[in-house]
Amino acid sequence: MQYILLEILFGKLEFAAAYSFLSIANGVLVALILFVIHPKQDWSQLLQSWSIFGLIALYLLFGSGAYLFNAYAIRDKNATLASLLEIAYPLFIILFTALFLRKIHLNLAGFLGALLIVGGSILVVASRSK
Repeated sequence: MQYILLEILFGKLEFAAAYSFLSIANGVLVALILFVIHPKQDWSQLLQSWSIFGLIALYLLFGSGAYLFNAYAIRDKNATLASLLEIAYPLFIILFTALFLRKIHLNLAGFLGALLIVGGSILVVASRSK
């Protein structure tokens, strides 16, 4: 639903202003919800070491990039195509987990499912490019 709403908003508002506001508002809303659910948060642990701080910085860098590129896909293409491309997200999780953590959390059925997802995404994208 959010992709459809973004597509409509991007058609009515300037992209950068709309997406900047939505990103800030979303962050504040999520933080407020978490403060209600978990009122006693220990933020000091976030700065306990440089490795933790580095992980947080990398998450913010890559996570923000992913959200931004997804918003550009919705704006420049459409919500349907952007959501279909995002279906391939689990494949990248599997790939980067294998590369960086040297772990594979996938059995044969999961691997076949991932292949079906990627194959279907390729078919949809290829059929739309004609």
